[in-house]
Order: sequence, then structure tokens, then C-alpha cells
Amino acid sequence: MQKYANSILVTGGAGFVGQAVVTELLDQTSDSQIAVLDNLFNGRRSHVPDSPRVTLYETDLTDEEAVLGIMRDLRPVTVVHLAALHFIPYCNAHPTETLDVNVVGTQNLLEACGRHAPERLVIASSAAVYPIRDGANFEDEAVGPTDIYGLSKWINEKQLELFSQQADTRCAAARLFNVFGPGETNPHVIPEIVNQIVHGAEEIAIGNVKPKRDYIYVTDVARALLTIAEKSEHSYRVYNVGTGAEYSVEEILEQLATISGRRLKLNVAANRVRASDRMHLLCDMKRIGNELGWRPEYTLESGLSALWQSVAEEDSRVELQAACAKG
Repeated sequence: MQKYANSILVTGGAGFVGQAVVTELLDQTSDSQIAVLDNLFNGRRSHVPDSPRVTLYETDLTDEEAVLGIMRDLRPVTVVHLAALHFIPYCNAHPTETLDVNVVGTQNLLEACGRHAPERLVIASSAAVYPIRDGANFEDEAVGPTDIYGLSKWINEKQLELFSQQADTRCAAARLFNVFGPGETNPHVIPEIVNQIVHGAEEIAIGNVKPKRDYIYVTDVARALLTIAEKSEHSYRVYNVGTGAEYSVEEILEQLATISGRRLKLNVAANRVRASDRMHLLCDMKRIGNELGWRPEYTLESGLSALWQSVAEEDSRVELQAACAKG
């Protein structure tokens, strides 16, 4: 992919989605140098591939001078901006920190990009910018975030739109729906269920089980972000990234029971139930499909199977290491 020639910057590249993006870049390119900017608050050093083509900059986006220095030294052709606080319970408990990292940090990056302009800039937004509604969400419909995280992502989109009016950079915001897969660094619902199953639980304690979400496998998300970076020719554009199908936690548990071969019961734990929750969050994906030709490759079932296999392999590896350590 010639669009990725020379250096590429991935902020949050040691995180959940970030590791998938970096892995895809290594697979899709042969000579590009990939820079990962991550403060390792949620990211993990082990998520950064051991490759001479990948360099980790352990830097915080709120450090304006450090971000500017990295942009000045790298002069990346493409920037994929993923770094953010995004676990909603944490964001709600730390609203000032969330706005500082997500909004001020993004502004620092944009100002650095303004001085050393990349050709392409894609930022991860979120379906959390949408208001509560029962039907599918379209990019041109009115937004209405219901929490501090969603608000920070909507502000990010407006920041990027303003930046696009002043810079010769192709800019896009990707509204990610509910991402799942191996390497999750926050206790979202699917990794929480899988973790309980792996540790032998037959009665799964979980919170809200009726609301439905559009779950998308992390590899599909990484490929969507890179497709947007490669193919979008707009000065500024918003794209939904989801599957167009929604499932409840009950349905996820049923599939995981089949995949794992376990007999599982659901226990709705009062201390895990959110005070309020939207009943639906569904993606309309016509824009990214029609304009860029992107479609998800994983269904919920195949994604959950891939996740379970990854977790089972890791569990076996840990058990083998423990057995070897005992002699």
C-alpha cells in the first residue's frame, strides 16, 4: 500500500485496538516504519510487536512539547489517533481527567500535525456520540452523547473538522461501535464473561443483560481504520464502523456456552447494573461500504470463537509455564 510509505504514527498503539492496527500495518506494508505513541496507562508494552520496524514512544498526549517533538522528528505520512480514556465507568468517575486526555491531548496532536502535516489523519471516535434511539444510527443524524466519554468524542470530531479546514490533510473520524477480541485492556462485558468462564464459573455474574449492541471484532476495526486512511478522499468525513447487527448479553452468553462447551447460567448482579442504559446501539454501515468498499469479515459467532481460542491458548501456555517452573 503506497499510501503508507515511510513513517506511520499510531497513538494508543499499545492498547487494545492499537495493537491490532499495528499488527495489520506490519502485515500490509513491507518497508514502513511504525511509531507507537502510548503512555501505557491502559496499553501494555507486550502489545507492541517486537519488530525493527516498530518503535515505542512512551509519551503522554498531554505533554505538548513531547508530542510536537515526535511529530517533528518522524514527519509521518499517516496518523491513526486512538489514544484516549474510554472505559465509561472510569470516565464518569474522572470527568476532568477524561476531558484533559481526550480533548486537550487531541488538540496537542492536532497542533503538532498543523506544523508537520501528515497526508492522512484518522481518529477513533465512538458510537457513544449518538443519542438514545431504537433504530440504526446514520452518520448525518443529530448527535446527542449521554456521558462524558461520548461528549469528549463528539468534541474530538469537531476539533478534527476545524483542523481539516486549515490543513492540507485528508481527515476522517471513525465512530467505532462495541469492539471485542483478544487483548482487551478494560473490563467490558465480553472479556468479563470470558474471564469468568476461564476461571471455572458456571454461574456468570453480569449487569444489564437486555440492551442490544453492535459488536465488532477488533481485527475488522483495524482493517476498517486502515481502509479509511487509504481510500477516503474527503477533506473531512465521518464513518460508522460496525456490523449492522445487534445482540444482547443473553445472546452472547448462549453463544459462548456453545463455543466453550460449558453449561452456563446467568446471574444478574445488582452491583453490576447501571442506573440507566440505552436499549439499542446499532450501526448503519452503508456509507463505509458504498464509499470505501469495506465490509466486516467476522460475525459475532466467528469473532467469539476466535476470542475463545486465543484465551484458551493463552491459558494453556500459562499452565505449561507453571508446570515447567515446578520441575
